[in-house]
Amino acid sequence: MTLDNSDSTTNSALQGVLMAMIDPINQVFFHSRMLRAWGHSEGMARNMEWIFKMRRTGELVGVMHKHGVGPCDRPALDIAIGHDARSVLEADAAQGRWFIALVEDAHEKSGADDAKEILSQILAAERADLALLESWLQGREADEVASNVKHLRPKPGGEEAAIAALNAALPAMTSAVSQVFFHSLIFKGQGNAELAQRDLEGAVIMMYRSEALLERLLDLGGLPSGSDHGKVRIGKDERDADEAALETHDAIMATLESSLATLSGTVDPMTHSLVDGIFRAVRDDRTVIASRLAA
Repeated sequence: MTLDNSDSTTNSALQGVLMAMIDPINQVFFHSRMLRAWGHSEGMARNMEWIFKMRRTGELVGVMHKHGVGPCDRPALDIAIGHDARSVLEADAAQGRWFIALVEDAHEKSGADDAKEILSQILAAERADLALLESWLQGREADEVASNVKHLRPKPGGEEAAIAALNAALPAMTSAVSQVFFHSLIFKGQGNAELAQRDLEGAVIMMYRSEALLERLLDLGGLPSGSDHGKVRIGKDERDADEAALETHDAIMATLESSLATLSGTVDPMTHSLVDGIFRAVRDDRTVIASRLAA
């Protein structure tokens, strides 16, 4: 399909917003689980905002499909992770301001009515979320004392190695969630319901695995690292998507295997068993993907 300049500008603007959305999604994913682990009163509200952001991503990709454009490759970037309730809310508010400015610029550059409509909806939702965060920063929520104080205290034993191992694995795991989810949306737009459902289920499974690692990290008194999140490679067709998935699974396995080498099953059997179990599950998934490519 040949695009005129206005179409090209609109598509570039939509694509820029989509790929930028990965960072707020990942940051709120981590922060919502941190707040919940600490027993913060707004932990579940932030979890719902993470879900809403994921839904808006799907709606944006639906509009993009009508314009003949979709997700694209993206390098890993850093996100800001707070260490207590106030810094968590401040980090999310700062990111919200950055993202709103980006969407406002994309809205101004977009010429198509449906593009402007979806970007207006995203802007309204993000502005409402920012207003809520700013109200919390002025209220009791910012200085709320964690009721589950155990999550703020490092544990004795092999926690340093375990925290480092879990943090090493999380970026590749969460990046896989975004990549597989995007492929699900692409297949849905192409009318391939079977592949869309397969990859949606794969993204959900990978998300649960990421959540298990994160919850163990928090239980050890650690905090997630904000480095190197959101790398995705988008396939142009089913085979290319499988090849991208194979690369991603190889990267995850490498980090998990390296993590296992630093963990002691005697000093910290729970972390060791968790990482080993996820490694085996990812290896099994890789075998299935490799068999599809070999067929």
